[in-house]
Amino acid sequence: MGKAQKLFDKWSEQIPREARVQEVKTFLDSYFPHMWGQDGTSHIVVRCEALKDFPDYQPYGELSVPVKGGQKVKGYYIKQLIAAVRLLEASGDTE
Repeated sequence: MGKAQKLFDKWSEQIPREARVQEVKTFLDSYFPHMWGQDGTSHIVVRCEALKDFPDYQPYGELSVPVKGGQKVKGYYIKQLIAAVRLLEASGDTE
């Protein structure tokens, strides 16, 4: 089991109050490869074509994840990432 899968399992069980940005990037590299970027800002932006079909992510299939102090991501956004992965798994749109 890879590190991203362990993070998914851990975060699915209990959403942390905060997570380190490097853990979030590891998670994104696995579940949203080549679909996210930070580009020198305080937000990580995930753009996934498959998410366009769901109302919470329209019109661009986008999810914005703010990085607190350049080092942490709040649990609310972790919860959104977990929900997005579950939506994609349920729709059969995972790689």
